[in-house]
Amino acid sequence: MSDRLIVELFCEEIPVAEQRRFSEEAPGLFMTLLDAERVGFESLSSHTTPRRLTLVGEGVEAMQEDLETELVGPPVDVALTPDGQLTKAGESFLRKAGCGLDQTHRADKGGRECLAAWLREKGGPSELVLSRILPQWIARLPFSKSMRWADHTYTFSRPLRGIAAVFGDRVVPFESHGLSSGRHVSGHRFVSPEGGELAHARDYEDLLAGHSVIVDSRRRRELILEELEAACVRENLEWIRDEELLDEVVCLVEHPTLVVGHFNPDFLVVPESVILSAMRKHQRYFAFRSDGRLAPRFATALGTKLKSPPAALAGNQRVLSARLSDARFFWDEDCKSPLEARRSRMENMVYHQKLGTMWDRIGRISNMAGRFAARMGVDPVLAARAALLCKMDLETQMVYEFPDLQGDMGRAYALAQGEDPAVAEAVREHYWPRFAGDQLPATPLGCMLALSDKCDTLCGGIAAGLRPTGSADPFALRRAALGFLRILLENGLDFSLMEVFSESCAGLPLPCEPGSVKDFVVDRMRSLFGENHAKEMIESVLAVDSDRPVGVAARLAALSGLAQTDGFNQLVKLYRRMNILKKAEAVSERIRPEVLEHPAEKALYEALERVSAGCSTMLDAGDFGGALREMVSLWKEVDEFFHEERGVRVMADDPALRENRLALLFRLDALLRRVADFKILAALA
Repeated sequence: MSDRLIVELFCEEIPVAEQRRFSEEAPGLFMTLLDAERVGFESLSSHTTPRRLTLVGEGVEAMQEDLETELVGPPVDVALTPDGQLTKAGESFLRKAGCGLDQTHRADKGGRECLAAWLREKGGPSELVLSRILPQWIARLPFSKSMRWADHTYTFSRPLRGIAAVFGDRVVPFESHGLSSGRHVSGHRFVSPEGGELAHARDYEDLLAGHSVIVDSRRRRELILEELEAACVRENLEWIRDEELLDEVVCLVEHPTLVVGHFNPDFLVVPESVILSAMRKHQRYFAFRSDGRLAPRFATALGTKLKSPPAALAGNQRVLSARLSDARFFWDEDCKSPLEARRSRMENMVYHQKLGTMWDRIGRISNMAGRFAARMGVDPVLAARAALLCKMDLETQMVYEFPDLQGDMGRAYALAQGEDPAVAEAVREHYWPRFAGDQLPATPLGCMLALSDKCDTLCGGIAAGLRPTGSADPFALRRAALGFLRILLENGLDFSLMEVFSESCAGLPLPCEPGSVKDFVVDRMRSLFGENHAKEMIESVLAVDSDRPVGVAARLAALSGLAQTDGFNQLVKLYRRMNILKKAEAVSERIRPEVLEHPAEKALYEALERVSAGCSTMLDAGDFGGALREMVSLWKEVDEFFHEERGVRVMADDPALRENRLALLFRLDALLRRVADFKILAALA
């Protein structure tokens, strides 16, 4: 027999991030506790609203499963006499097992036959188990930040006001955080705060709906989407789809009601990104387009149905109007002077106490921009101009008020003062990617500037001792390294890390070892490639070339392709055959053809000469897949070379023969190492 379980933690307003974390982790945590207590269930899920965290258990069994364990006792020859009588050890075991000799069986333990018995524990009522484990579950809920509230000793994300715990039609009694569980469920804070009594767990959603709370976040999301679509049809608008904002708003309201308002069209002279930021970041408003342009309209989700929606809407319009008025003022004031006029402020803005001012940083970025421009064939004049302007918007009033618009405002101000559109776009793109999975710069000038900026960030951060520790990364060096790598890889920019970092480190005001910066970036490379490749494969490539990320990616792609064929195992076996090289103290790289005498070694030499020439051409062109296929073609000659009967005795008594044969194998090993270290790859085959 099974039933439904509802556990509601009624709190003060819970942050969106904590609601999401509860939804992701709370059911799994409770599942672990149920499994440990042998309580079966069909499924576990959760509901969250701004004021409640709810665990839902479907098909929770009314009784624990019975437990059967095997108790292994002393060896039979210790427990029983030769004539089958119990010894004291045997009697002690039977008392411990609570059974007679006829209820025992024999079990093997360490190669000896032992006396054993099955212990059976009858399962108890799940209600008693739930009373015991629910306080543990609440105490272990993984909030990012828990605090003590009032004079209580317990901690929780927000003050806990009530606990409802109902299994079927029965209350699960327990105490936690100074509260006793019950069946009372509070309703909407303003519309129906009195709530009601939950008679049966299956009535939970309906009971709350009757008290103006839609507890299922999926249903709240559907309601908001339906009303947004209806507003678009009614007003002839197009919603600027923003899934992240939608998900956030769903977590902010218990009974969403959408209202559509407007703002003064005069504010549309302000860049669109500013208006969207004011609406989205500050007010959580939804924005619309009309005829492809930003419309002076917005929608907001109220927490419930109000008696006077127009009054609430008017308040929202006033708040947005005030923010946009400020933005219009900042825009007008900032446009009164060109971006480069902020140089004096940049000279007084400290970037880092060890790395100088922001103007010093612009100088270093400009230096690297010139070098990257030469490598990438970018116009050096545009590169220099973009580097000069890229950080100037940090000293504008708009970015001070809307920090998330850095780069976007740089582009807007650059266009407003008549800069080349390519320069303006590069100023915006040089911050990309801003987070994992974010878009990359779309223009060559933007890529060049982003690489220059991230290069200075990495070298300066490492030099100043700001290397990340644990989860702390205040200088965002991990993000800079991943962004740097993604730009190189996705644009096929085959640059040397040591060369680039050496140039960047040379411009710093304090000493910095380029190798330490490279090592940090290579660690990020491991993480990046680890998403799609085996660790051993990555390490085998990095062992032979960690300096050029594009080359690393090409080698990994070739090896991954080969790993799907028999050729991979053949190459690994080929390498294993050359273990004899470990015995050689020193090996000459020069092969003397005139010393070759055995047909197998002559055949291998000729094949190696042919394959080496072809591989060199392919490797120089970056065709690692083709080179690997050529190497696989050596398998026949290598197999014959090491054949037990027809093969060659490598460690010959004649020093000339021995050295020449070792040199032949050394040449083969060197050829393989131009792609990867097959010693590491041997662990995969």
